[in-house]
Amino acid sequence: MGDAYPRTGGCFRRLIDLRREDDGAVVGWLEDDFHHFGVTIEHDGRTITAVRVESERYPFTTCSLAGTNLQGMVGRELVPRCTEIGAMVPMREQCTHMFDLAGLAMAHAAAGRSHRRYEAVIPDRDIIAWEAGMRRLLGAGDAWLLRDGEEVMRWQIEKRMITGPREWAGQPLVEGFRARTEKMAIDEAEAASVLRRAVMVSAGRTLDPDLFSSARDRGQSGVCFTFLEENRDAGKRNFGSTLNYEKGGEGMLSRLRDRP
Repeated sequence: MGDAYPRTGGCFRRLIDLRREDDGAVVGWLEDDFHHFGVTIEHDGRTITAVRVESERYPFTTCSLAGTNLQGMVGRELVPRCTEIGAMVPMREQCTHMFDLAGLAMAHAAAGRSHRRYEAVIPDRDIIAWEAGMRRLLGAGDAWLLRDGEEVMRWQIEKRMITGPREWAGQPLVEGFRARTEKMAIDEAEAASVLRRAVMVSAGRTLDPDLFSSARDRGQSGVCFTFLEENRDAGKRNFGSTLNYEKGGEGMLSRLRDRP
């Protein structure tokens, strides 16, 4: 284990914390090896009245600028399905992780819950093939999700496919995934969406992000705000911003460390 790339023998870990404040606003925080963001959703019980974003740690200098694009949520009705955020603001113009967190915070507000915490864990997998754009195909492994300390979902995965358990076997992580979760009960669909994103981000542990000085150098395009053509040159690498939480979640979500 350690910080040599590809990282092996450890795991990717992502924590998401959602809390309702005394005034009813919902504050969400997300942290993993590569990201640390906060999103606050204010509302009047029915409609979103304000969205605020805090960017603690992020891979490229332009990532924090994407928060302004979430303002399209203001004035929209609260809905309890987190993926409905896609009907409010265009996903490709967002930071993917702020976008996901804002959807979860909105759903939390709509449901009227006090507190919810997710922890996704994906043990490191081996690179079995390379594709164009430095994309990696990873071998077989497991992925699981805890919600409020209890395991609620576990998958076997290989390449970009869920291979188990039986009810999930054969489901790609990309094609048809959203269509499937939209037919599921809200809480189960939310858990699946959280775990899927964590699995996809976990591949980042196989390639040193400090090899690339800008978003354009990284080679991806159009997948989020920073990788839009007009932003790829301006997005400079925040060198040294990647951490390693493979040994446990202690120290994660430091903004919440002193809270119950």
